[in-house]
Formats: sequence, C-alpha cells, structure tokens
Amino acid sequence: MTDFLGFFAYLALPLIGIGVWRFDAVRRLSLDGRLALAGAAGALMVALTMSLMSIAGVQWSRTRLVIAFAALACAGAASRRIWIREGRTNWRSPALAGIVIVLAVTAYALLTARETCGDLLFFWGPKGVHFFRAGKIDLQYLADINNFLAHRDYPPLLPLLYAWSHTVSRSFSWWAAVLFAGVCLTGIVAIVRAGTQSDLAGLLTAAALASAFGSAFVAGGADPLLLFFEATAVGGLLFIEDSRAQWIVTAIGVAGAALTKVEGASFAAAVLIAVLLLKSRPLVLTAAVLLATVPLAAWLFVMTRHNLLDGYRGSGPIHLEYFWRVLKATVRMADYHAYWIPWIAPLIVIVVGNVRRARLPLTIAALTFVATIYFYLHGPHDPTSFWIRSSAPRVLLTPLLMTLMAAGAALNARSSAPAPATAPASHRSD
Repeated sequence: MTDFLGFFAYLALPLIGIGVWRFDAVRRLSLDGRLALAGAAGALMVALTMSLMSIAGVQWSRTRLVIAFAALACAGAASRRIWIREGRTNWRSPALAGIVIVLAVTAYALLTARETCGDLLFFWGPKGVHFFRAGKIDLQYLADINNFLAHRDYPPLLPLLYAWSHTVSRSFSWWAAVLFAGVCLTGIVAIVRAGTQSDLAGLLTAAALASAFGSAFVAGGADPLLLFFEATAVGGLLFIEDSRAQWIVTAIGVAGAALTKVEGASFAAAVLIAVLLLKSRPLVLTAAVLLATVPLAAWLFVMTRHNLLDGYRGSGPIHLEYFWRVLKATVRMADYHAYWIPWIAPLIVIVVGNVRRARLPLTIAALTFVATIYFYLHGPHDPTSFWIRSSAPRVLLTPLLMTLMAAGAALNARSSAPAPATAPASHRSD
C-alpha cells in the first residue's frame, strides 16, 4: 500500500498542472502529450509550493499539501476549454505497439532494480526523507558536516517530489522513486511523439533512451527528471506555435531543469544562446528563459547565505593540456555499450530529413556537450578518472536527447510552420 500511494503521488502531477491545457496549442497535441506537459507543470508547481511554504514557516503535512495542490488542480481545471478534444491518436499503429513494448521492458528492469542509481541511496533519497521529517527544506541537515558529500547545494526539486510522495504514503517508497524514472521516460516519449505527430519518432526516442538509461543506471537519480524538463522546454520551442503558450511551456521546462540538477544551469544557458542565434523574434523567449532561472538564483542565494555553496563554486583550474584525452574518454563512455547506435540512428534520420528544422536542438546538443568537456577539464589530472567513467553516461543523456528531438524535428513539418487553424491536428501512424 505504501508503494502504491507513493507512486500515486507522482501520477497525480498531471492533474496538479492541468492548467496548461487552457492553451489551444497544447490542446492540439494528442492526449499523451497533453498529460506529459501537465505533468511537467505539476512537478514544478509542487516544488515551488513546498519551497514557498518553507520560506513562510508553514510546515508540510498531508492535509495542507493535499488542500494546496487540490486548489491548484481546481483552478487549472476551472475552464470548459480544457476539456475540448482536439488532438487525435491512431491506437493501431505498429510503432506505437513498439513504444509500449520498450516501456514495458523498462518497467521490468526498474522493478528488478537493474537500473538503480547509487545516488538514490546516498543523497537523493535521504534528502527527501529528511525534508519530510522536518516538514520543510531542512537546512540543518544540509549544514551538517557529516552530509558534506550529499551535494548540499544541489537544487531541491527532486528531493521535494520525494518528500511529497513520502507525505502521501507516510513512508518513503524506494520502489516508487525507482519507477519514477519510467514515468519520466514515458513523458519524454509522449512529448516527442505528440509534438512530431509521428509514432516512429516516439519509438526511436523510446528505444535509444531506454537503452541509455539501462547502461547509465539512472533510476532514482535526478537525470530522468532533468531530461523530462529539457524535453518540455525544447518541445515548447519546436512544437508549440502560439507565442504565449510557447514561452510559458519553455519557461516551465527551463525552470524545472535548472531546479533539478547542476547541469540544468548549463542547459538553460544553451537554450538562451540557441534562441538568440536561431529564433526570428527571440526577445520574449529570452525573457522567459531568464525569468525561469529566478528560482535557481533564489536557491543559490540561500545556499550562499548559509555557507552551503559547493558544487556551483567550480572545480579548480582548467587543464587544457588534457583536452584530447578528456574528449576521447568522454566519447568512449558515450557508446552506452551499444556501439554508439543511440547516436548514429537519429543522426542518420537528420541527414535524410530536413536539417534546417533540426538546427535548434542540434545547437543545444553541441553546446551541452561542449559544457561537459569544459567541466571535465577542471577535474583531476587523470582524465580517465572515476569522475568521467561514472558520470559521463548520465551527463551525456542531455545531448543525446537533443539529438533525438532533432531527428523528430527533421521529419516534422510542424516544427517549421504553424499548424492550420481550421481543423484539429491528426496523428500520423507512419
């Protein structure tokens, strides 16, 4: 029962964020895409609400949080427009059956603990437990010198979601935390599939990411949630035509990514640069990206004020003399024990498709890869150290996801031209 209630807390996120369905551009997506975007909005709203309660000195409890999130859900659903069915799905597609099979295999791997991330046991999970017990973001726990290796200044979004699940179930569910990686993978695939209107694009994304997830051991860590928010942000830029909906969805994704992991700040910077370089009217989107980084700035202010800043300080001087060795070691870890097929397959699709449509996600992929190399050059003198071998498969998931989304955009006319306003979008079964 504990595991069920803990997992149910994650499944309730789309209901909490259902307000994004008010936008016509979101309602044109198929149901899975709408649920995914609502889930991203709900996760961010949960984290921000719990953070504001901590600032206000209001202790979390099941009653208070359920009332707060029920109010958000009711406010978001208080419009007849969100129930208008516009997006359509062909449920008889063979590619869709392939997606279901990939997700089912992933669920089996998660339930047998084959993909569990060690960081879940050492700091992501303990942070969620301690936050729950304190009924707030527990700065005393973070300040304890015994918890120095728990990455005290890491953004709090994932531990807050774990604390929310713990509050619902009254006991921390490790299995729900592990299965949450599958929920995030499903959301990513749904965004790509609904945005491109292509089941084949969804199948490619599902197969490549599922393989990479298993090789990188991400279940229970922050990486699946980070990728989910990154897919939301770039999906907003690629697949949402209405300008107001576009900047709001993009801001949700960028804010969520920045509050999930340190690499989220690099992703936000990459999105900002890509928007400035490639978007015809970048001012509104630039403002949205900058506004989305305000919660992270507030978190870093708190960490600085309490002398808890650690990971964001940097890792010492840069060692350019090790550039080629670092590059080779990083590329070697990108094979995901599959001979780089998760990268090669989408690159082939991009080459045979429309490369122009794929420029924005490809630019973000290149920038985040360069950022990875840059940070590794600040590490230990031995570039083949444990740091690269243990982290590169997870860190490189961001450029991999951007490459997969670029492949979907290369085959999708919708990513370069507004959809017709006369009729609902139909879903290709390929």
